[in-house]
This record gives sequence, C-alpha cells and structure tokens, in this order.
Amino acid sequence: MQSEQMKRGIVVDERGSQVRVQFEDNDQLISGWLDVVQRSTSGVKVFTRPKVGSQVVCQMDANREAGVILGAVYSDADPAPAGNEGTVHFEMPDGSTVIWEGGAFTISHASGIVLSIAGGKLVVQGDLEVQGAVTVTGSTTLGATSINGINQVGD
Repeated sequence: MQSEQMKRGIVVDERGSQVRVQFEDNDQLISGWLDVVQRSTSGVKVFTRPKVGSQVVCQMDANREAGVILGAVYSDADPAPAGNEGTVHFEMPDGSTVIWEGGAFTISHASGIVLSIAGGKLVVQGDLEVQGAVTVTGSTTLGATSINGINQVGD
C-alpha cells in the first residue's frame, strides 16, 4: 500500500470548487483537478478557492494522481495581513476588508465607505441613506443637516 504525501505547490488553473497545482519539486508536474477542502458544504455554506498563483498545501496519494487542497499558505510573495494576536481579517479582491480586532469591528468598502463598531458606538464614514423609518431614543446631536429639504443648523 502506498502512503499519502503532503506537498506544496502553486495553483495554475481553477474551475468551480477545484484547482490544478504545479509541483516545483517534481519536474513542474501539474496535478489533475483537485477539490479544495471547505469549512462547511451544507447548511451554512462557506466557499473560498485559492486563486491562480497562490501557494497551497495538498494531501496527495503517493503517485500524485489524486488528492485535495488543504489550504493556501502565506509567503514572501503573498504576505499575511498585519494584525495582532486574535485578529480576524477578510480581504476581498476589490480591496474591501472586514476586520475584527480586540473588540472593534470594521468594514471598509472599496467605495471608501467605512463602518466601525467599537466602544458601544456605530460610526459611518461616508454618505448614509436610510430607507424606512428612523426612531431615535435619547439625545441627538446634529450638525448642518437637511431634513425634508429644509436646512437645519446645529448648535
């Protein structure tokens, strides 16, 4: 019986939930289509696929004919995002980010709008449009605003 092997390679092609990997340590051999292991595939579904050029770790059979992608790994060419211990960081291809760090939650959209939640406060940086009723309980502070086309001047 032949043993399985853990191998590193570079993604060279992608389709659906599969990728093909080139193994530099084996004369540039390119794998067949390999499934990418996911956190969940039913109920709450989670899907990510390493992009072409990503360094990945694969679990392969001894002949490197069948296997799965266990995940992508950071490298000098593709470094990990900065953050403290416990930081959760998602970065999308358009540059948008979602970051949870030390109790603060921030969504930065590629359009320039930033939503931050920290210290019991939600802060929106950018234009805000509310569709539907707004109820305010407690004190409010308004700067120069326009409500129903009437300019308001704050204190």
